[in-house]
Order: sequence, then structure tokens, then C-alpha cells
Amino acid sequence: MKSFWNERFECISAEDRRRIESERLQIQIEYNQRTSPFLAAKLDKGRVRLADIRSTADLPLIPFMEKSEVASSQLDGALLGATQCAATPDIVRVQATGGTTGKPMRIGLTRRDVEDYNEMGARALWAMGCRPSDIVFTCMNFSIYAGGLSDHLTFENLGATAVPYGVGQSERLLRMMADINGDVAIWATSSYAARLADVAFEAGLAPRSIGLTKGYFSGEAGIQVAEYRKRIEDIWGMRAQDCYGTGELGLHSGECELRKGFHYGATGFVFTELINAETGEVLPFEDGARGEAVYTSLRREACPVQRMRSHDLMQVFTEPCVCGRTSFRFKILGRSDDMFIVKGVNVFPQAVHASLVKFVPRLTGEYQKAHWRVSNCARSCSAN
Repeated sequence: MKSFWNERFECISAEDRRRIESERLQIQIEYNQRTSPFLAAKLDKGRVRLADIRSTADLPLIPFMEKSEVASSQLDGALLGATQCAATPDIVRVQATGGTTGKPMRIGLTRRDVEDYNEMGARALWAMGCRPSDIVFTCMNFSIYAGGLSDHLTFENLGATAVPYGVGQSERLLRMMADINGDVAIWATSSYAARLADVAFEAGLAPRSIGLTKGYFSGEAGIQVAEYRKRIEDIWGMRAQDCYGTGELGLHSGECELRKGFHYGATGFVFTELINAETGEVLPFEDGARGEAVYTSLRREACPVQRMRSHDLMQVFTEPCVCGRTSFRFKILGRSDDMFIVKGVNVFPQAVHASLVKFVPRLTGEYQKAHWRVSNCARSCSAN
């Protein structure tokens, strides 16, 4: 069995990576300038000529974009708004972001965009241990959310046997899994794994009797909390692996078996910068560096992003991983727009969750409600 989904890009040399990224960036920026007045205006604002963008090192010349700008441009009824670069007849799918920072933003994909989305997802899933022999129940919301249909299709692209279950009817899901001879896997949020455990207990089912041995999780930060991951693994008898992606870019990064951060799986498709979240200053991309991730598409037709601020704060690791992948690794620290200050200390909801889970007697499905209460309590204490 092969160790990588796409060894050429997952084990690429730094020299080849820089060459490919710079070549694709020049093509992408010219395409953006020609097809999107909004993205072209960003270059004009920065007084940037196409000839000025020769490599990824020149990206800081271009002003940032915010996803809120695109979301606002859709309010007048435009299908995709300011960043639509492909003609509508060439767009084969419309999905949406999860609405983390406000109203969900619609994103379009051409056939090539779908192929690229599937490629990035397969790299991430393979790193996480997914294989064609897996039977995977995909339990995300299929109602326009990118983590539903689009991510489901990445499992099919990899060759796994994917069951598009969606969300709801949880006891029926558990009994269906239990009826299958052999092991099964699940694609879900970590809080849904917690909810399923509650449903199993209420139905008189022992979670470990279900045969759920692999969990692929996304959409929430829960699995990055060590105690929370261990509790899920202990209750189900599963191995829980985490991945990262965004609605704008797709599922693209997953943990390898060593769990030392997410392996960046978007090489050749997306370029990532780190900036100081407060000043916008570009930070050196070096081992241990921390900053806000800024993304630029390198091969996107329908709705490319061009120095889009993610507001995700990450720490990057550039030292090689013993698994053989040469891409940088990273962990998500929180969101710059979620951070609040308590007595001069920066606090993120994920850190509050990490503390709370040590005191919860067993898994519950109440994380979102508890998260809201704790966040607002902390803000109130800070104000006082």
C-alpha cells in the first residue's frame, strides 16, 4: 500500500515547490485581473502592475481582501458576487462557507475546481489514514455546506466506500453501523461524536459494540484538545484524526499518524502567508512562527481568493516530519476575531474548552451552549 496519495506534491523539494507556486501565481493574478473588477481594483489600489508579480515573494505588494467584502457583494442577488471570475455556464456547483464570521458566503466551482478540491481532500484524508477499504458514513450537513457534499466526494475520489448519511436520525445511524459486519468509520464534527455517544447510552447500546473504529473530524477545534480526543477514542474504541479546511479553499490539510500538526496538503493550489493580525505585517515563515494565515489561490477558476485574511491564527512548523511529507505543518491557535482579553491575558474559546473538558464527567453534546456561556462570562469579567 502506498504511503502517500500524491508523492510528487506531498514530498516535493523546496526548490520545485517555489518554482511551481510562482509560475501558477503569475497565471492566477493575470486571470484575476482580467476577469474580476473587484480583484483588479486591489492591484490598482496598491499601484501594482502585473509585471511586478514575478514570484510569491511579491505578494505583499497586493492589498488584503476580506471575505466580508465578498459576502456583502452577494446581498444584491448576485450568485457569487465580487470574486466570480468564471462564466455561470462553466460553474457546476455552488456551496457555502459555514458562516463563522457572519452570513454564509456562496462559493462556486468549475469542473476543474472540483477536481482540485478532490485532490487536496484526498491528500489530507490519506495522511489521516483513510484508505479505499474504509466504509465511511459521512455525517455532515449536506444543505449547501461545503463540508457536506463536496467533502463527501473527496472520500469517493480517494476510493473509500462513502455512505452519504448527513445529520439527524442518530439512533438509526448507530443501528445501521452496528448491522454491518466489520469496522466502519465516520466523517463528522467532534461534537457529533459526543452526541452520538449520548444517543447510544440512551438507546441501551454500548458504543464500542457499534464497530466504529475510525473517526475523521473537521469543522470544530475539539479534537485538538487532547483530553477531548482521548475521551472520544476511549468511549468508541476508535482512532480519531483531525483535518482542516475552509469553505473558500476546501478540505486540504490533515494529521499524519504522528499527530504533530496538520500537514499542509494544498501545495500547488493555495499559497499561505503569515501576518501580524494587528498590524498586517508579513511575518517570516519559519519554524515555530505564529500569525494569522492569509491565503491566495494558485489554480482557481470560479471564485479565487487573493490575499484573503482568514482570521485563523496558526503556528507553523517547517522542520521535516519523519512520515516523509515535506510540506509545512501547523496547528490552529484560535481566531483573531474570537480572542478576548482577561486581565491582560489573551484568551481563546478553544483554551477555555481545554480547561473545561478536564472537569466534565463524560462526553456531552452541550459544547456550543457551554462555549457561549463561558465566553460571555469571561468578557463580562474582563469588562469589570
